[in-house]
Amino acid sequence: MRGVIYARQSRTREGSESLDTQEDVCRQAAERLGVEIVAVLVEPPSTSGYKHRGRNRPRFLELLAGFRDGQWDMVIAYKTDRLSRGGGPGWAPLLEAIESAGLNPDRAVATPSGFVSEFEIGIRASMDREESKKLSERMTDITARAAAQGLPRGGRRPFGYEADMVTIRESEAAVVRLMAELVIKGYGFNEVAKRLNEAGHTTTTGRPFIGVTVCNLLKKPRYAGIRSHNGTEHPAVWPAILDADTWERLKLELKVRSERNVPKARSYLLTGLVFCGACNGKLNGSKKRDRPHKPVRRTYVCIGCRRLRRNADALDWWVTEQVLDRLDSPAMTALLEPDNSGQIKELLEMRDLRQAKLNALVDDYAEGLLTRDEFVRAKATAQALLDDTQAALDKVMREATGLKLEGGGVRQAWEKADSLNVRRQILALVIKRVVVQPSLKKPIVVVDGRRWRFDKDAVDIEWLV
Repeated sequence: MRGVIYARQSRTREGSESLDTQEDVCRQAAERLGVEIVAVLVEPPSTSGYKHRGRNRPRFLELLAGFRDGQWDMVIAYKTDRLSRGGGPGWAPLLEAIESAGLNPDRAVATPSGFVSEFEIGIRASMDREESKKLSERMTDITARAAAQGLPRGGRRPFGYEADMVTIRESEAAVVRLMAELVIKGYGFNEVAKRLNEAGHTTTTGRPFIGVTVCNLLKKPRYAGIRSHNGTEHPAVWPAILDADTWERLKLELKVRSERNVPKARSYLLTGLVFCGACNGKLNGSKKRDRPHKPVRRTYVCIGCRRLRRNADALDWWVTEQVLDRLDSPAMTALLEPDNSGQIKELLEMRDLRQAKLNALVDDYAEGLLTRDEFVRAKATAQALLDDTQAALDKVMREATGLKLEGGGVRQAWEKADSLNVRRQILALVIKRVVVQPSLKKPIVVVDGRRWRFDKDAVDIEWLV
């Protein structure tokens, strides 16, 4: 008989023999059974396969294909649970592959103790599945106890800490604090990543930072000295990199960003805020070269009619000047630095509470605790309260900018805010949208020695305040 050895080591390593031991014992069994070993399939270390019943294991799928293609007549495994711990459904694909090849199921599976009949497979499958469930429960309990004690998880070294996951690596901790500071000020995740890369910082795997990496890193309670597990938080045994006040402000900023309705842009200030006066389509940033020997020009072009195109630098400059002039008064300047963090937090909590009450009404109606008329009236009231809260929240969030005046004027603060994200928040505070009308006039404007053909009269700003 032609046989194949299937070896798999559980990732937990609890009660799992080494791969070398599994192969040696199976080869000895093959000699006793008179089986010629034609292949050895070694599964990468994985879980027991209980949840997915082996369907996500590449070597197991290769084992099934080998039976169907007639490459081997039987399989030897150190224990039956190496093949599957998924009960009957876990064994079904293997038995189906054996039967499709016209083989005898009672002589197609073996362990070091001998061949395993189909009847015995059914019994062992149930036993292995029960053992897998118990192992899963034990590992869950161990993880929960470790979390309650504030012990770190296993895995890759977290950025900011040494390999023991407890000792702070100060060179990286300073980077974490810088990330938090910039994000709280209003910098975008991509902007923060760009700064880190320009300074030569890399992740723990040696790769450059990207916006998603920065976002995911700053969401982790670990940096506040908190061990989280299944929605619960416990004091960690490792020291915090971010103090409690910074962590609370960072959490609020991340929450606000997920709620704030400000169009995103990568390199153009007015993307999402500027519209075509001819077709009402949005103007998106684009690059244009008039002639081969001419430099590339940044422009805004209508994505609707494709006819309207304006110099991006000139339009950015003119809109910025109008906004700064409008904000350069005591009454308007007060909008830029509102002390609204407490108000935002209160409105977020109220919004979540009212949403929960609305959901509870639906549940009560589904369970027959409310008549249809009672449900309709109660739902209308609850929805109106929720809408009012959301509107108030949107207004406060729109006013939450990262511009810091620090004793200077609005114009000086704008220049210091080299973050495109922060500047766009400021624009969204006072501008509803910018409408660019078609125009045949092309007057010359000169700004800081630069000459642009730009018709200011063809630009209309719709103000919010």
